Amino acid sequence: MSIAAAEDRDREEEEKAAPMPAIFPPPPELADLADLAGRDGFLFRGGLVDAWFIRRSDVLLVTFDNLGSIGEYDPPQPWLQGRAAKGGFSILGLMASRKDWYRNADTPRLIAALRDAGLFQGFRRVVFVGASMGGFAALAYSALVPGSVVLAFSPQSSLAPALVPFEKRYRYASRKWDWQSPDFLDAAAGAKSAAEVHLVYDPFVPEDAAHARRIDGPNVRHLRVGHMGHRAIRQIKSTGALQALIEGVARGTPDPLALARGLRARRQQPAWQKALLAEAERRGHLRLALAAARQLARSDPDSRFARRAARRLKAAMAGPPPMPAADDETLFITEPPPLRPFRGEMAILSQALVIPERKTDRPLACGVLDASGAWCPLSKGWIRARKSYPQPALGPREKIVDLPGTHLYAGHFRGHFGHFLVEATARLWALDHLDQPPDSILYLPYRGQVAAIERAIQDLAPFFRLLDIDLPVRTHGSVLRVERLIVPELGFGWGDRYAGSAAYRAFMQRRLNAAAAAEGSDLLYISRARLNAQRGGILGETVIEENLARLGYEIFHPERHPLEVQVARYKAARRIVALDGSALHLAAYVLPPGARVAMIKRRSRANVDDYLLQFRSFCGVDIDVIDVVRTDWVAEGATRSDYKSVGELDFDALFARLAASGYVPEEFRPDLPDPAGIRALLDQIQDKRGQPFRPLRQDEPEAQEDDGCRPA
Repeated sequence: MSIAAAEDRDREEEEKAAPMPAIFPPPPELADLADLAGRDGFLFRGGLVDAWFIRRSDVLLVTFDNLGSIGEYDPPQPWLQGRAAKGGFSILGLMASRKDWYRNADTPRLIAALRDAGLFQGFRRVVFVGASMGGFAALAYSALVPGSVVLAFSPQSSLAPALVPFEKRYRYASRKWDWQSPDFLDAAAGAKSAAEVHLVYDPFVPEDAAHARRIDGPNVRHLRVGHMGHRAIRQIKSTGALQALIEGVARGTPDPLALARGLRARRQQPAWQKALLAEAERRGHLRLALAAARQLARSDPDSRFARRAARRLKAAMAGPPPMPAADDETLFITEPPPLRPFRGEMAILSQALVIPERKTDRPLACGVLDASGAWCPLSKGWIRARKSYPQPALGPREKIVDLPGTHLYAGHFRGHFGHFLVEATARLWALDHLDQPPDSILYLPYRGQVAAIERAIQDLAPFFRLLDIDLPVRTHGSVLRVERLIVPELGFGWGDRYAGSAAYRAFMQRRLNAAAAAEGSDLLYISRARLNAQRGGILGETVIEENLARLGYEIFHPERHPLEVQVARYKAARRIVALDGSALHLAAYVLPPGARVAMIKRRSRANVDDYLLQFRSFCGVDIDVIDVVRTDWVAEGATRSDYKSVGELDFDALFARLAASGYVPEEFRPDLPDPAGIRALLDQIQDKRGQPFRPLRQDEPEAQEDDGCRPA
């Protein structure tokens, strides 16, 4: 294959659903690094990190994987292999087998062994290269080869919370991997021994800019590429400037002016245009943003984005005149003392505007504006852990309905019980801290579906009664101007908020515990077997039911019982076995001290960390997570496991785990179906759903943390 063809298929920054065929044949494997002298190529297996070496010239690129490049090719290939070949550079690809930011003992051991074997001595210039995760590794481990050069795209300087408290994007990686051991912990320290450090990043990405500020010194050159985002390397590639940038640094002839000229092509990229307008709008330069949007629309009449942006910005500038300054105040509830990320904050606003999602605004935009038209940050809601609802903009002729009295802003109302608990109850804690009860609780209609949410409010009215809340609960599809609006912070929700604020936990636990006395078996299995067939679950949940019933477990179907009965059962239980689901979120509020919970994953993709954090924070319980999913069965056309998929469990492994953890006796012998029985269970599900299912392959993508080197 030609170098040009290799470059065309060198997808180091692009996403693929499955590994692509290898481009370059692997070099001969080397068993002992003591034998590398005189070799022009080798592949050395180094445990968690493999070394792929090809000699082409006296310039060596040492490349590190990023989250997107691991598993990109089958068999694995070094990141930037095609670009190294095109430039005629030697390459040492340090290929990771897991997404651990190279925080393992094998990485420094391997680089040191290669150094001690003399690999780096024959090169005029050694350049460590990486992006994001790989950028961290390039900076940190360049210290093992003093005098080397580093080219890092959007790197993290560390994920150690003590060093970078501002970094919240990779919380899973920060918890999962070793960010305590001091060796190579801080890339900012490792960079000091490099001859040159070239940092490429977007200064308008706050986290990337903060990392870059930590990596500084006389040997550091900052190459700022504004409005290109954390995925800056992808946009540089799309402008055609990436190869020249790499070659300039590799040869020792970097040319920032040439890079700037090459990046002018980014002005034609919609992603860059959107980022530019968003930054101008964030800074309050609406007139400038409107002029830019109009110019974009003129230069590209087919750009729907530019036309929509111009209309929205024009409407925002022509909105209603600001009202007189309101008598607003902010309160902080310090008893019980709040812990991060909570502050116990509550805003009280006069003449505030409560704005639901509308078709005239950006998709999903909603929240609260104060009387002057300024955004109230406390009203921000979250679609998921890392995606919030956009700020709304009021149009010039929008209907505004005045609502007299005092009202509590409660965010979005979701009809799904799990989402209701996580999102719709998150601001109710404020009711314990008001001198007078509000006239009503105001919810935004999810997706603007007023009628559907009104029905859901009626369906969930028993839960408000269970919390001893005797107030009108309402939603509204138009903009409301509220005489006096109370906006509490979210006391519960996605990400770190699953711990619940102290005020929220006190509110929910006190009221739910008062709603019902403990009643029921101390052995409880919470079943999903009788839920609607369209809901996700597992094949043969009745197998678990029947076997646990033999051991005295009460088989409990929560949807068949009033909420107070559900609370009573969870309060009485000392051992709970359940599939992951909404019922466990409710149980966490009232579980007694010393109780134990075994949570069986029903699909490969499950928010295990959310359950762990909630149970640990609310009731001091470390739940036992049992992952014995053998296959995820999904409907034809589905590309990942989700709330409708069906898990096939390894029942032998399940009961072995339950026995090992003390939920069933070790001598217990369960009655389990054979393969034909499992197939019959699958046929039943397909008949109920009226559609065929297929097994999800292990190499199909799942939602993972993204470091930006591939599209999300």
